Formats: sequence, C-alpha cells, structure tokens
Amino acid sequence: MFPYGLKFNPYPSSPTPSYVDSQILGGKTHRDAKRAILTCISDLFSKLKAANPTDRDFRLITMIQDVGSGKTHLAFHIKGLPDLAEKTVTSYVDLSQVAPRDIHNIYDSILGGFSRNDIESLRRNILYFLCRKADYHGSSVRKAFNYGFLDSLSGNKHLTRRAEEILRGKHRLNFQYVSELLATEFSEMQIEIIESLLEDRLRSDVENIRSLEGVINSLVAIAHMNLKLLNKITIFQFDEFDSKKESLEFIKAVINAHIPSSILMLILTPSSYDEIKKENSSVFDRLEKANYKIDLAGSNTLAELKDIIIEYIKHYDEQGNFDSHQESDLESKIKLIYDEFPDFRNVRSMLNIFYHSVEQASKKGSYVLDELIIDETIRCIYPGSKIRGSLMNVPLSDFIQIKRGVDKPEEIESDIREAVRNLLTLTNYEGYVNDLDFENQVGEGIDVTYNDSYGSRIAVSVVLNNEPIKTQAQISNASKSLSIVDKLLVLTGNASRNLGGTLRNGNDVTTIVKMDNTKIVDLIYFNNKYKKQEILNEDLERAVTLARSIKLC
Repeated sequence: MFPYGLKFNPYPSSPTPSYVDSQILGGKTHRDAKRAILTCISDLFSKLKAANPTDRDFRLITMIQDVGSGKTHLAFHIKGLPDLAEKTVTSYVDLSQVAPRDIHNIYDSILGGFSRNDIESLRRNILYFLCRKADYHGSSVRKAFNYGFLDSLSGNKHLTRRAEEILRGKHRLNFQYVSELLATEFSEMQIEIIESLLEDRLRSDVENIRSLEGVINSLVAIAHMNLKLLNKITIFQFDEFDSKKESLEFIKAVINAHIPSSILMLILTPSSYDEIKKENSSVFDRLEKANYKIDLAGSNTLAELKDIIIEYIKHYDEQGNFDSHQESDLESKIKLIYDEFPDFRNVRSMLNIFYHSVEQASKKGSYVLDELIIDETIRCIYPGSKIRGSLMNVPLSDFIQIKRGVDKPEEIESDIREAVRNLLTLTNYEGYVNDLDFENQVGEGIDVTYNDSYGSRIAVSVVLNNEPIKTQAQISNASKSLSIVDKLLVLTGNASRNLGGTLRNGNDVTTIVKMDNTKIVDLIYFNNKYKKQEILNEDLERAVTLARSIKLC
C-alpha cells in the first residue's frame, strides 16, 4: 500500500512525461494554456464543417517557457485528450532526437509522430471509402479488391470483409484500379500516399521525397486526407524547436505553406526564442504573429507546484482517503521544499522528489509523507543538497522541527543564548577566541564577554524581542557596558528597522547582526548536537564558519 491509501505511486518516474502520466494536468497556468489551445482547435474545426479548407484555415501556436516547466507534458496532454479524438490527428516530434536534421529525417519523424491508431484509422477509412464506391463503380471496385470469379458471385456484400483482410495483410489491392477510382477526388500526391498507407510502407517511401517542397506537399496531402476521410484537423507539434538552420528553414516553409485544416504548434524555451530572433528575423517575425502565444511563465510558482503535486494524488484517490487536513499538511511540506531548496523550483524536480518520497513511504509503511521521509529522499536522490543558507547542513526533518519555534523568538531566546555560549566555548577550544566570561559582570543585558584574536574585549547581547521599542531599550542598556569593554556585539532577530550602534572616536563600536531564521535554526541545531557530544570534524568546521557569520570571531 502507498501513502494516503493509494494503490500505486501517482507520480511519474521518468524525467520526461509519458502519455499516461500526461493525462493528469494540474496548475492554473497549465489549465489556462490548455483552454487556449482547445479554443484554437474548436475555432478551426467549426470553420471546416461547412466548407472546403483553404490556406486561411491554418493556425500557429507557440508555447514558450524554461526547461522543466511542463511544456512537453502539456503537448502530450493535448495529443492524448479523449475529447479531441473525434476532432484531431496529432503528430508529435521531438526535434532534439532528429539527427541529422535533413528533410528526410524530419519528414520521417513527422510520420512516426502519428499514433498507430490514427494511421490504422486512416487506412481503414480509405478502404471503406473504396467500398462505398461499389454502388456506382461495382466492377472497378471488385477488381481493385482483387475479387475472383467465385467472389464476384456474392456481389458486393463481402467487400467490407475483404477490406478487413487487406488490413490484416491477407490480401492486397490492385492499385491500377484504385488509382482510377480515386483520381476524381484525390490528387496524384494523395493517391501515392494512399498507396503507401495501404501497403503499410509509408515511412519506407520517405526517401522518394527529393525536396523541401515535396515534404510540404506531402503534409498538405495528409492533412487533406485526415479531413476528408476522418473529418479531423491535423496538429503538427514540434518540441525543442531551436535556432538551427535546418529547423528554421523547415518551419518557415510550413508556416508559409499555410497547410489547410492544420495547426502548427511550436514548443521552445525563452533562450531558443531569443536565438531565433538573432539567427532569422523572418522566422521570428512569423512567430511573433502566432495566433496563440502561450507563455507558461508562473508554472514554477509555489501555488502552481502545490496544485500540480496534489492533483496527482486526487486523480488516483479512488476511495477519497486524501482529506483536507492531509492536503494542508502536504502543502506545508511542498512550501518548505520550495522555500529552502531554490534548485527544486520546477515541475520536473518536484515531481521527482515526490515520486521517490512515495516509494520510500511505501517501504516504511507510512500512511503519510512526513518530514523524515522527504529529507531521506532529498539526501538520497540529490546528495549534497542542503537548506538554503544553512551553514550547519541541517537535515530537512530537523529544520522543520526547529523552524516551528522560530516564529516565537521570545520563547527561544534562552536557547540562542545557550547556543552562543557553547559556540564560543568551541571556538575558544579551537583557539579563535580567549578569556570567556559567562558571569555577566560588565552590565545589564550582556550574556557573555571574551577577547577576540586581536585582544579586544567583546561583549555579546542576544536580543530577539519582536517589539522594536523593547529591542532598542535592551540594546541601549547593553551599550552601557562599552565603558568596560572595547566592542559590543548585538545578535537580534528584529529586522523591521535599522538599529543604530555607538560611535567612539569616529568608529562604530556596536555591531548589530540581524539573525534570519536560517541562522537561528543553525544555532539551535548546533547546540543540540553540541549537548549530545555529536560534533564531528565536518561539524566543527561548519560551527567555526557559523561563528564567523555572526561576527563572533
């Protein structure tokens, strides 16, 4: 059993989406983009119902955003939508896998980008189209289907059965008669493609195309056949579109051709878009005039990532076990990862973390994804990752536990004082500071005094009060010790205003160190390990770095 009562892991395991995974779509940005694409498809489809297509019946869509933002996922989602199965035939091409990028390889990839079901549906409809011709051209149709004498005795009633046998490769057509039957309604190019389709050698005939114009004519022919025989428009999706010369020349030709009853969807990154502008202003101008320009900016925001991650669970939560409390708890963990690990602020990384976290939870028999499981996952799949700004390399589970108390500074002030004293004890042992004095004999509000490596006497005051007036009063009281010591170091968590120091001979002898949450967590984590005598060599180096970061040495 997997967490939240799921029967299996809801998250994709591969770095690139599969068609099955892509049918789950979360996030407002992605849903808005989907809505725009569907509007484009519906608009074009509605215009083709009552008229023959012209070069006006062509649409261009660009989809732009950084790597890992879910562009390919959305393209697959559109291609696999059951609701579009009756309206569209889609070819998806990943240009990064087309090499060398000549016209033959690009054309072959387009043909390979159509699903087998779409190809088979087109073959079947061609044969049934020929069957219907029997009402007016019975003799020619029977000859085309290679009916023998005994077959002809049954008339036309078994033509559909013969069509199915041809699809299964048990019989072949006589293309001398097929061409005659189709000549009035299909072009010579279309008849050649139909022959290749029915002989199941469409891709093996790619080498017969000798020019870019020939490829474009073939695409026009295919789009026309999809509309005439299937009543579907054709979508050409080109992922990883870039500024390579071959790509630009091909796409420019497709755009200029305005292939009737088709949509060209180009998927690219902002950097590729900028490179295209530099390399070919003509293509760039055409992209700028796209019917729909979809920018997935915002797909990596916290709100978007929360929605995407939770949508996977909801999709597979058949029993409704995933309640609002668990959703809120999971959202808090997503936020923590997002806030503390900037490198993971994209869809791909987040989904990878949660896939492995679910696997880990299943092995441990955990019903929920807790902090410890997520921490172990990140350490395993992203070794070396640490909390943003953390000098002590605090584990995520410890960070979460400690951070809960950071929002109540008055309750942890005593812990920070103890941590500072223990940190000074350690740095004293290592020879960075000298003459520690924890007795507070120099003035009110002073927690410890010591000598730095230059021999100056330093007084330290920990002031974590959230109220600026009280904070200023505490600092003022501590400043009175400057008649006895050389410098005053104030560690404060109040960053809502500038807290001035004291000048002596033109020099600022009061140093204000504003403690953010990460430094406070680091100090408490250090203190916990110190008291348990768990400070090892690496921790020792980190502790000295922490001491330096807050100006103790």
